[in-house]
Amino acid sequence: MKYFQQNVGLILIIIGTLTLVLTRLPALNAHNSLLVAGLVLIVPGGILHIRSIKHDSRF
Repeated sequence: MKYFQQNVGLILIIIGTLTLVLTRLPALNAHNSLLVAGLVLIVPGGILHIRSIKHDSRF
């Protein structure tokens, strides 16, 4: 469980990126909600990933 907590930010970034890749499919490219969902996953994922790096650091 500790491994998952350390990498939750990176996992959110990967899921958000895959969501943005899905918008390239012809059936899903007319929906802006997928773009917003990707953004909503990537931004907090980046923040959590930076927090986990700073938390593990000695500085």
